[in-house]
Amino acid sequence: MKKLQNIIDNITDKIGYFVSYLIVVMVFLVIVILFLRYVLNIGNVALQESVMYLHAIFFMLGIAFAIKENSHVKIDIFANKLNSKQKNIIFILGTLFFIIPFSFFIMYISADMVSKSWLIMEQSGEAGGLNFVYILKSIIPLTGFLIFLQSISELIKKITSLLQ
Repeated sequence: MKKLQNIIDNITDKIGYFVSYLIVVMVFLVIVILFLRYVLNIGNVALQESVMYLHAIFFMLGIAFAIKENSHVKIDIFANKLNSKQKNIIFILGTLFFIIPFSFFIMYISADMVSKSWLIMEQSGEAGGLNFVYILKSIIPLTGFLIFLQSISELIKKITSLLQ
């Protein structure tokens, strides 16, 4: 089980570190867009859409990394009063009854949309926009899968902690 947890954590780390660099690329593109628009008076829809795509990719692929690093948004009002064993039990129950079903829901609900998008090779609705909306949409079920994988890793950690 520990080996599986390490494999999942390594995958999540690699993806997390990769998407963290997307912020640098996004900032650079925004500067280029602003320069083109306000200095050269040139608009570029493809560049603007690429910033939106990078933003979406950053958040979708970064969710599993946030779960691993325990940096996702949560409410600790009640958890602050609990001991570590009780926190682990609540985490396990929350993961089993909320996070894992939610990850499957994401994969299920997006599958039809993604397949239709690939079928028509969906493109931007804007003239001069990016021609691969279908690739961006494919990240949605991947996000669900990565959330599921990282949830398994976190379950292994919490169950191991409880059993010790």
